[in-house]
Amino acid sequence: MKYQTTEQAEWRHWVTPKDAKEKAVHRWYLFPHSFTDNLVHALIDEWGLNGQDRILDPFVGAGTTLLAAKEMGVSSNGYDLSPLAILASNTKTATFSRKRLKTAWRTLENTLVHNGTTPMSRAYPELVHKALPEGRLEALDTVATSIENLKCSSSERDFFRLALISIIPRFSHAVATGGWLRWLNQGDGAENVTIFLKKQVEMMLSDICDISPQVNRYWKARVADARVMPASDEKYSAVITSPPYPNRHDYTRIFGVELMFAFLDWEANRALRYQTFHSHPEARPNRPAAERYKSPKALSDSIRDLRDKRMQHMLEGYFLDMYLCLCEVARVCRKGAKAAFVVGNAQYDGKAILVDEFTAEIGEQAGLICEEIRVVRRRGNSAQQMGKYGRVASRESVVMFEKP
Repeated sequence: MKYQTTEQAEWRHWVTPKDAKEKAVHRWYLFPHSFTDNLVHALIDEWGLNGQDRILDPFVGAGTTLLAAKEMGVSSNGYDLSPLAILASNTKTATFSRKRLKTAWRTLENTLVHNGTTPMSRAYPELVHKALPEGRLEALDTVATSIENLKCSSSERDFFRLALISIIPRFSHAVATGGWLRWLNQGDGAENVTIFLKKQVEMMLSDICDISPQVNRYWKARVADARVMPASDEKYSAVITSPPYPNRHDYTRIFGVELMFAFLDWEANRALRYQTFHSHPEARPNRPAAERYKSPKALSDSIRDLRDKRMQHMLEGYFLDMYLCLCEVARVCRKGAKAAFVVGNAQYDGKAILVDEFTAEIGEQAGLICEEIRVVRRRGNSAQQMGKYGRVASRESVVMFEKP
């Protein structure tokens, strides 16, 4: 390999969300293919970051970087195009009073018990109706309306909104399997919505500690594109992130029911699908010009003979998007800043797509220095690829950069 590569097998459990499922607050909402707080804590310690620093996560997901940074007393900002990601991140990093939330919950629970199901508050896309039949959508909509009518702060309402969104898969016929939705005749009935909401809220309440806000520390996510970040030059001293993997997974489909239940209509969700990072074939983003970008020769060689030209186009777009993101990272980071990109290699038509090496090369085009590639684990290829080409493991790595 062109770049220094080390094995970091002790981090192998830190680049999946499995451990986070048992951790306070982190467990409120998780995205697939995310890392854990252990990775963030280790990098903060390794880089010697403190309260004078600020970390950036341009693909904030469910807010792991922001929450882990808060646990270490280091300010952090995050960006994401998904409003679901922003809700999850900001709710998990908010400072709450357990007493106030308990009071609001008693009011909400009492409203739900005594008022029953109310008329639908708005028209929902057909997919949401199909996913939540037999009164389930009506019951969930009633809860959503009751939450909006609660007399409390907006962050407290978001606490209950996140709890409600997190239980939707329990009732949905649309089940996320890999990168797609699979339709199954399953899920709990409408009469159980309040029961599962209560379990979720009580779990979330049990994670809250009444502590004073940390003075002069900030943790905030906002809707923004990693290719054009709304941040001033040389603002950040570190970046810890994981871009979408080029594995064809479309999160506007995986979370389509949740997005169109709580945030977007069908047209807006489709527009989000087109604008997302080019990690799936349907993306067609409106992106800035990149005249200086030069596709790595090894990348061009790897994808030139792919049978599916959609995959060729997707991979070309993916690394162009990676270049634009890394240019923005170079712009918004201070001199000497560190950056860690968690990436996963891929395979198409039996050909290895070395995402970690290409990311390192593209980062250097963008003005960063690749210090090393840390290989943390190896994943099997997809069932389809395995059937045709046998079991071939792909690296999952952390690409380590520095801004000179």
